[in-house]
Amino acid sequence: MKTIHCLLVDDEKLALDVLELYIQKLDYLEIEGRCSSAEEASLFLEQHHVDLIFLDIQMPKCNGMEWMKSLENKPKVIFCTAFDRFAVESYDVDAVDYLLKPISFDRFQKAVQKAKDIIQKDQINDKTEEFINVRSDRKVYKIAINDILYIHSISNYYQIIMSDRTIIAYGSLSSLENQLMASKFLRIQRSYIVAIDKIEAASGTSVIINKQVLPVGKHYREIVENLFRRTI
Repeated sequence: MKTIHCLLVDDEKLALDVLELYIQKLDYLEIEGRCSSAEEASLFLEQHHVDLIFLDIQMPKCNGMEWMKSLENKPKVIFCTAFDRFAVESYDVDAVDYLLKPISFDRFQKAVQKAKDIIQKDQINDKTEEFINVRSDRKVYKIAINDILYIHSISNYYQIIMSDRTIIAYGSLSSLENQLMASKFLRIQRSYIVAIDKIEAASGTSVIINKQVLPVGKHYREIVENLFRRTI
């Protein structure tokens, strides 16, 4: 089982501290970040990969449930709240579980085990998904994942760059990102997603794929550098 990367979102420091204490007792969980608001969490998710969010609902400015609904690429979520009236609504975002504060460690562990089972199943499914379907010029193209070098977004269109051809399609880069396996692709800028195994060289400011130099956005430089250090 690979490590499950977690984000904690709650406006109460004590609640965050309790979750952190519980997570430290389970060696397959790792805290990627702690946020005190949905706005802060949104900024965090732009720069970090997260498998599981522990999310409060009643927070200043933005309700956690509404924030979760607004996410295009949703990680798994376990709600941690003092209110039971949102429990039914949690099914709308496919919540793994719904925990009422104060949360016991036993109840926490049961919820996390459910998340672990779901994430493991998704990983198995990911390995079998070797193609994506893309609509372009009134046709649907079946594109092999392994053929993709990188994807470049331009306004309301994106280009899928392969070694032997380029397909241009209408849509957002985020919508396409949802179809790609996170373990194989990396966003290096707001307008670029690259195939990790196609990176020939990398620095804090650029990556090279198929002799093309692609820029790395300043908010993504640390992620690229850390990944490259792990792969060399």
